[in-house]
Amino acid sequence: MMLLLIFLSLVLISSASPPDWLIETIETDVTLTSPDNSTLVLSNGLVTRQFLISPNFGTVDYRSESAGRSLLRYIGTEATITLDGQQYNIGGLSGSSGTHAYLNRSSVQIVADPNAFQYTGHSQSDPTAPFHWEPGIRFSPKTSNWPPKGLHLQVDFKAPASVKVPSHGQVSVSLHYELYQGVPIMSKWMSVQYSNTTPVAPIKINALNVEYLAVQKPYAPWNYGSSPHPWDMGTGMTGSWLYVETDQAHGTVVQFNSDPAVGASPGASEPLLVCTYYQGGPGVLMANVPNVSSYLTQFDSFRVLELLTDTDDRERVALSRHRMTRLLAPHTQENPIFFHATDNSPTGFQNGVNQMVDVGFEMYIYSFGSGFNMESTSSDYIKQIKANIDYAHSKGIEVGGYDLICLEKGHGGYGGNVGDQWDAIDPSSQKPTANACFASGWYDKISGIMTNFINQTGLSMVETDGPYGGETCASTTHDHHIGNDDSIYWQTRLQGELYKTLKDSNVFINQPDNFFYQGGNKVGMGYNENQYSLPRRQDLLVSRQGMYDDTYHFIPTQGWMFVPIVDYHGGGAAAMFEPLETNILDYEWAFAQYLGYGVAACYRGNVLYDGPNSKAVVTKWVSFYKKYRDILISDIVHVRRPDMQDIDAILHVNPFIDNRGLAMVYNPTLYTLSRNLTLPLYYTGLKTSATIYQEGQEPGQAYNLEQDYSVSLSLKMEPQTITWFLIKAT
Repeated sequence: MMLLLIFLSLVLISSASPPDWLIETIETDVTLTSPDNSTLVLSNGLVTRQFLISPNFGTVDYRSESAGRSLLRYIGTEATITLDGQQYNIGGLSGSSGTHAYLNRSSVQIVADPNAFQYTGHSQSDPTAPFHWEPGIRFSPKTSNWPPKGLHLQVDFKAPASVKVPSHGQVSVSLHYELYQGVPIMSKWMSVQYSNTTPVAPIKINALNVEYLAVQKPYAPWNYGSSPHPWDMGTGMTGSWLYVETDQAHGTVVQFNSDPAVGASPGASEPLLVCTYYQGGPGVLMANVPNVSSYLTQFDSFRVLELLTDTDDRERVALSRHRMTRLLAPHTQENPIFFHATDNSPTGFQNGVNQMVDVGFEMYIYSFGSGFNMESTSSDYIKQIKANIDYAHSKGIEVGGYDLICLEKGHGGYGGNVGDQWDAIDPSSQKPTANACFASGWYDKISGIMTNFINQTGLSMVETDGPYGGETCASTTHDHHIGNDDSIYWQTRLQGELYKTLKDSNVFINQPDNFFYQGGNKVGMGYNENQYSLPRRQDLLVSRQGMYDDTYHFIPTQGWMFVPIVDYHGGGAAAMFEPLETNILDYEWAFAQYLGYGVAACYRGNVLYDGPNSKAVVTKWVSFYKKYRDILISDIVHVRRPDMQDIDAILHVNPFIDNRGLAMVYNPTLYTLSRNLTLPLYYTGLKTSATIYQEGQEPGQAYNLEQDYSVSLSLKMEPQTITWFLIKAT
């Protein structure tokens, strides 16, 4: 072991705190510098990560410049990899100040592990886009940068000379870091290369730890080493100033583990951040076997996405997460207004399109249960769908359709069995399950069918219900995985590749799993399908509660809601919105709350209006949405949660456009309510004053902001009414 007693200098980017990146544009370049021959410093003015490159590579400081704090309490290995059951450190540095409780930078003992993968060099480049996307498409912001601006650092390692398995000596590893301009966000991932060209037994990657950090409070979760933080009480929130997720829907885990050093080093009570695959994963085999896709010569891991929030304030954490979504999954800002149509006949299709044009809708979706069949290979059927879509295109309407693609497509599944040879196999019983395996030949078939259907018909949207859901498959005969151990990795990867292929053709994707970083646009937001059997007014309130809660986690355009114009989940006449003219008040509330939140809803039925009053209501709220679209698709500050006992309210905010804010206020009660409503305007970017226009009416009223950047509005709202306020700079 190599021991060095070193002084770790504190790299100061600026003596002053940087501006607030949530309300100001920060154009400081991302830089990679080397103050001496032994260190690298990656910084964007908000976040700085400092690496030692000699005697080996490792993170020796990770700082928030906004908070003026370091995350680290001691220096640990940069990553780990397990090959054929043998674990290796990547970088292999460790260092402490005699305790694992804190890091005293005036004197740190660095230990370099000769049995770890060794640093060989590094390079830098611009970030690259993981899939195709065009800013501005489907009313998304044209100002989005794709790929995001920043800097990509690749650090290369070779196997140690001490490897006991000769083939392991032909494995090399690269760690990748991307830091982005103007945000405290960094991503990290690992790639593994196997250069052996001789026919030898394959190498198995049993496990990876892509990120391994000993973090201190407040960046560690508060429920370690102390009583639970209030956020932990059933909310899933941790109070940590560090938010971490991966770019995968399934098969990966971000966890804070107990530090094994706590017994030997009193005070080391904070956990270790470990970002890895689930037990037994990825389980892939590396070998040079031509024409066999499930053997790899290069492996790319999931990406770890790290956001330094520097606070545990729930609203600020949510807004910070939303900026990460808009940066790394900007396509989720696409926001067409769509109609989930249930009448599949040519006449029903044209009537639906004509109504959409009348009221301003933008996308027609063949709904589930409509009879639409994307998997059909009938030339006559494809010609009819193409004729329908051509008609819609002539009216300026996009067209999409529903398909169940994986879950419940197996043995006994309600979606129809794709064939027992492609079913997922239960590892315990060794019997087919109700789901298809997405790493079997079914992947090739469904990908080909969808691509062909889209190319022949002009379909530009798919609603892929039941995508791969995270289960293993124990088959040893499927085309794209070897066995149970690598089945989650391959199914997740191939599902993502299908979405990326669709994005090459600018296809809009609804999917009920979080494949956002592979190109998926929307998931269901804050609802349970059973609520659509509730009476309409109950459903509307429960749905508004769901949106209020879920917009802490998602940007408004990331999710969809549901309006059962016709009967959907039972409940009969009390639950469905038809006849629309009769149920006009409830129908208006549906449009006001969904478009007012900036959230798309599946308006599912045969028609959008059935008389002049319902047509006028739809036209009114669609026109409102289109006029104020830029602010309505912006982030939400939560003002008062719906509870049917008082008014409820949200505030859209955007400091980077002319419409700085828009507040939606609802009185769902049967009473006239007079209230003083306080609106927190800090995240509008306004500093001293604001001009507020009730329902957009001139002239607006000027307000001086309070010391906490709030204003108070005096309201009187009649029973079951809605109002809104537009906020601009004075």
